[in-house]
Amino acid sequence: MTFKATVFGATASLLAFGTALAADLPSYKAPPPPPPPPAVYDWSGYHFGVSGGYAGGSASYLSSIYGINPVTYNSLGSSYGTSGFIVGVQSGVNWQFANNVVVGYESDYNYMGVNSNDSGNWGGMALNSNLRWFGAERLRLGYAFGRFLPYITGGLAYGQLHTNGVYNAGGILFPTSSSNWQAGWTVGAGVEYGLFNNISVKAEYLYTNLQGNYGSGVGYNAATLNPVAFRTYIGNGYDTHIARVGVNYSFKSLGALIGMPQLGL
Repeated sequence: MTFKATVFGATASLLAFGTALAADLPSYKAPPPPPPPPAVYDWSGYHFGVSGGYAGGSASYLSSIYGINPVTYNSLGSSYGTSGFIVGVQSGVNWQFANNVVVGYESDYNYMGVNSNDSGNWGGMALNSNLRWFGAERLRLGYAFGRFLPYITGGLAYGQLHTNGVYNAGGILFPTSSSNWQAGWTVGAGVEYGLFNNISVKAEYLYTNLQGNYGSGVGYNAATLNPVAFRTYIGNGYDTHIARVGVNYSFKSLGALIGMPQLGL
C-alpha cells in the first residue's frame, strides 16, 4: 500500500467516525424569544357613556308674601329633605402624562326625579319641589395605576327646578307654580377601571349646590277669586348628593372612531 493510499484511508475513517459521533449527540435548538411586555393602559383620548344612580339632599326656602289689601308682609323659611334618581349621559377627554397623572374634562347631562320628601307645610304654607334636569361641566384630576384611575372632580353645575306652592291665610289662597333654571357648583371624587382597551366602568360621588329664584305668583281670594297678593319664592340652596355608576367607551381620536385613524383629530 502506498503512502498516499494510507493517508487517504485514514482521513476517510476519521470523517466517518466524526459523522457517526455527531449523529449520536443531542440536537440543540435556540430558546424561543421572550414574550413582549404587556401593553401599558393609556387613558389619553376621548370618551362617552351612560350613568345612573341615586340623588338626594335638602331644599331650603325663604318665601316672602306681600298682601295688597290690607298691605302686609310676611317672610317664612324652611328646609326639608329630597330624594330620587338620576340617569344621564356623559362625554369628555383625558390627557395622561409620563408621570401617570391624568388631567381631563367631562360634561354630563341628566334626567332627574328628585322630589321633596314632604310638603314643607309650615305657617299655612305648603311647598313641593322637583329637580327635573341636571348638568355639569367639570375638570378631572387623577393618577393612573395601570387600568385603575382614582380622581377628583369639580366645576359648574346647573339644573331645572319645578316648584308648586300654596299659602292659605283665612280662606285666601296664594298659589304659584314655576320652572326655573338655576346655576351653582359641584365637587366630588370617583374611581374608573379599564375593563378592555376601549371600555371602562366607573363609580362616582358628587355634591352639588344650586341657587336661584324659585318663582312668583298672584294670590286669589278663595270665594271671589279676585287677585289679592303677590308672592315670591327665593331659594337659599338646593343641595344634592349624587352617587352613581357608569360605563364609558373611549377612542384615541375622532378619526379612529369612524375607522379612519389617519384623519387624526
